[in-house]
Amino acid sequence: MTRKTVKTYCRFCHAYCPMEATVENNKLIAIAPDTDNEVYGGYTCIKGRQLPEQMYYPQRILSSLKKNADGTRTAISSAQALDEIGDKLKAILKKHGPRSIASYNGTVSFQNSATHPVAKAWHVALDSPSYYTSITIDQPAKVGIGAARMGFWGGGSHTWRDSNVALILGNNTLVSHFSIPGGIPSFSPSNALREGKKRGMKIICVDPRRSEVASRSDLHLQIKPGQDAVLLAGLIHIILEENLHDAQFCAEHIQNLDTFKASLARFTPDYVARRTDLDKSDIIAAARMFAAGPRGTASTGTGPEMGPNPNLVQHLVQSINAICGRHYRAGERLPNAGVLSPLAPRQAQAISPQPEWLTGVRSRVSDDIGEVTVLTANGPIKEMPTAVCADEILMEGDGQIRALICIGGNPLLAWPGQQKAFKALQNLDLLVCVDYKLSASAELADYVIGAKLCLERDDLTVLTDIWYEQPYSHYAKAVVEAEGDVIEEWEVFWELGKRLGLELSINQQHPLDMRSKPSKFDLLKKMTTGSRVPIEEIYSREGGHVYDVPDVIIEPADPATRGHMDLFPAGLAAELENAARDADNSLQLKDDFPYLLISRRMKNNYNSTGPELSVLAARTTTNPAFINPEDLAQLNIADGEIIAISSARGSIPAVAQSSPDIKRGVVSMAHCWGAAPGGSTDKKVREIGANTNRLIDNLDHPEKYSGMARHSAIAVKVTKVG
Repeated sequence: MTRKTVKTYCRFCHAYCPMEATVENNKLIAIAPDTDNEVYGGYTCIKGRQLPEQMYYPQRILSSLKKNADGTRTAISSAQALDEIGDKLKAILKKHGPRSIASYNGTVSFQNSATHPVAKAWHVALDSPSYYTSITIDQPAKVGIGAARMGFWGGGSHTWRDSNVALILGNNTLVSHFSIPGGIPSFSPSNALREGKKRGMKIICVDPRRSEVASRSDLHLQIKPGQDAVLLAGLIHIILEENLHDAQFCAEHIQNLDTFKASLARFTPDYVARRTDLDKSDIIAAARMFAAGPRGTASTGTGPEMGPNPNLVQHLVQSINAICGRHYRAGERLPNAGVLSPLAPRQAQAISPQPEWLTGVRSRVSDDIGEVTVLTANGPIKEMPTAVCADEILMEGDGQIRALICIGGNPLLAWPGQQKAFKALQNLDLLVCVDYKLSASAELADYVIGAKLCLERDDLTVLTDIWYEQPYSHYAKAVVEAEGDVIEEWEVFWELGKRLGLELSINQQHPLDMRSKPSKFDLLKKMTTGSRVPIEEIYSREGGHVYDVPDVIIEPADPATRGHMDLFPAGLAAELENAARDADNSLQLKDDFPYLLISRRMKNNYNSTGPELSVLAARTTTNPAFINPEDLAQLNIADGEIIAISSARGSIPAVAQSSPDIKRGVVSMAHCWGAAPGGSTDKKVREIGANTNRLIDNLDHPEKYSGMARHSAIAVKVTKVG
């Protein structure tokens, strides 16, 4: 009997908490926090502690499955599945062209550090622009559109440890474990929040819920859902009117400040208070508190990003940071320039708008929607907007998607407009899902390929490299050898590339051997060529580590290349008008639909992953409709009763749950629950939850550039069932 303890990190989500795995005869028998880790301090969450059960989940897919004509499935080898899939793709490619072949890389795909570079290399070699990820479901403005329209600061923005104040809009990091630098760090977020409060940091939280973050903030603005843009415009209006902005920084690095200021004239404290259902005094206090800084950052979560006007919300967040000068200046130290990429000069200058990032291949749905350049851990990557992928499948004609390879995602539950997504997935000539379980989407697939889980493979903290506030990295080697015939997600693209005769190249710079499959280490080495710390050194060290690398000091601006951030890009005036009009529309809808449904995260699940595991299921098997108890009393609905939630587009059942932290007039539900529409699934709402995407149509409010749908601040009514 051989027992060993191995340092690794969890990849259930993107927090990457360090762990120690106990292995006996190639079996994972225990998982525990790595208390030696200097960044996380022994932090783990309840989801990550279920990795042993996930690995040995009784219904886990340990081979490939082929759907038969009668709907049954036959277990086949992964090699046979890939051979057959390759043949079908060849036929589709010959008949319909490269754009007809698409991939959707879901949330779980991000946790395999090699998947996206290989997937994108496959699309480039195939000459197919139909590369989709979950990023364009909930945050395309944050990771691409905002910087493309306004520009950005070359020296970086203030991080949490360097800040005196934080303005946090709709981000509950204590549950979601996600924030961009400047917000509460995703890594042991409770400790980070306590540390910030201890040194006197001021926290302003904007959220319709008194969330875990809101309850610990200095000022909680319990806003009416969907009015984030109005509030931000009002805060900026106050800062500029009271001359609280960094006038010198604005004069040197910003364009169109006066035009921008004039466009915000209507957003007075009185106007904003009426629109947002907030106290005027709190709005003024928030503006002054943030402007006082002198250091700190405004940031958003998926709450406002999935609601109305996300492009405008992101622009205003970037604007409030810019006018207050919340960026590192020449001579200052950048806390972390990343460990896994080459060191490039960081200069105290603006990078001008990048309009070419928004002018790629157009969607067939609308010329206003198309490829967006997303700033990823692997560099800028163009991707098509997932919000309209279902339309691209259903719309006939040249470029119609005929084949979809789904990697670590559950589009039937995640894509906006579930009825349309259901129809689209059934309309495909070929649907392939790579997953460890038979998800709602995998049930529709022609082929399901069993995937390795995180402790069965090597990985590197590529995704989070620049999120850390220290030069930290962790190479995790496989803890156990995988059982069964399962493969990694990136291997699917390499294998299909080989069968299609493609030549794959990482970042179009580092060719892959297409005769002999590269190792995971070889792939990661190509991805991190020129890294500040050689991957060999990271590989050789057990566990995560903060590396002793030279400080990165922000250099003075280069007069030949310095640019300006544009506060008033084309289309902004119309977006501000739309924000005001949305507020009016919500009032007009109130008689028929008096409540607003908002999205949320749940501590025990990661989108559609988690309810299948016993410890997590013991906490809940549904996504309740959290409603203020006074609203429930007014509706004569008891806690735990089944209710109907209806919008102009559809209706779903839900389990009512009394929640005094919810603003009155608001219903809060998590997304990515439920099953395929129709049949008897609604009767199982207590066991599987309900899918809020049935309440929307993805083309009702498509956002320019990304086509992003409105997943939050949905006008609904609530009725008692029975």
